[in-house]
Amino acid sequence: MKLTPFLRIALAVTAAASLVAGLAGGLARLGVVAPVGDTADMHGAIMASGFFGTLISLERAVADGRLAALLVPAVSAAGAILLLCGYAEATAPLFLLAGLGLTLLTGLATWKLPTLFTGLMTAAAALWPLGTLFWLSGRTLPDVGYVWLGFLILTVVAERIELSRLLKPTLAARGLLVVFVALFVLALGLGQPWQGGSALLSVALAGIALWLLREDIALRTVRTRGFARFSAILLICGYGWLIVAAASLVLLPPGETVYGHDAAIHAIAVGFILSMVFAHAPIILPAVTGASVRYVPVLYLPAALLQVAIGLRITFDAMEATDKLHCPAWLTIAAIVAYVALLLGTMAVRPKTAAAG
Repeated sequence: MKLTPFLRIALAVTAAASLVAGLAGGLARLGVVAPVGDTADMHGAIMASGFFGTLISLERAVADGRLAALLVPAVSAAGAILLLCGYAEATAPLFLLAGLGLTLLTGLATWKLPTLFTGLMTAAAALWPLGTLFWLSGRTLPDVGYVWLGFLILTVVAERIELSRLLKPTLAARGLLVVFVALFVLALGLGQPWQGGSALLSVALAGIALWLLREDIALRTVRTRGFARFSAILLICGYGWLIVAAASLVLLPPGETVYGHDAAIHAIAVGFILSMVFAHAPIILPAVTGASVRYVPVLYLPAALLQVAIGLRITFDAMEATDKLHCPAWLTIAAIVAYVALLLGTMAVRPKTAAAG
């Protein structure tokens, strides 16, 4: 077996282990299960850096094509392993190094091919080490959580521009997006939503979501069939949840209401980010692992379950019904497990017609 495919799979497995630990930590925070190590306290860091940081770095390294590029997700994976083993103090410098490495990778891509896509990927990557640097300086995980989410949000925006490149947004549209992104980064730099209100952050999020709804190819592919329509529906749902997150930042300010932070952070992390993951997984998995997946209509079941879960979570947050938050948490996990199982099933089981050929 060649080293590179083996390493890619090992890094993907480490990211998957971080996802499992992060979900368990989320349940532990709700008091549903007993905490294992620091997974409850480090829930945000495990998900943002251990899972998404490693996965995004791996995707970028594969796109780069050089063996040395795999050092970036390898460092992130090492940090994830240390974090899962309870060495939080040792893991932050590794995530910082991985974030700087990812920024360098995307920066080099921008230097070679200066486009809106590569520029946004670089801006997104830079938010990962920035949030980690804040964490190292003593800020709490809730403080840096929105910066890390900014890393994920802008990464998704960049990916959608690349995948929807056939629509070719006008110069004015591209300029408007740059303004929204600049406002978003400015709001994070000002410490919103914890400091100085959350109006600017809310406007920037809503603007980015509405821009994506208008410019993304999803509004066209939703009229097609198969994976294209499935992904388009999830993309549109995700953009909707980003608008909900923007509204919740104003209606349930995290710094003023008890469950405002929970509503906003999960509207983004579960409603938007996980919907994007569900939509992009059929594209990312073959690129990273080399294994192909097939569309099966039953995939709509976990996708719908995910939307119900985040809807219930935000509703219960608005009602301040803490005793009910375990229900959407379990539904979210059920949706992820079912989706992963179905995708793995399509990898392992080939249709008879394909097997016969």
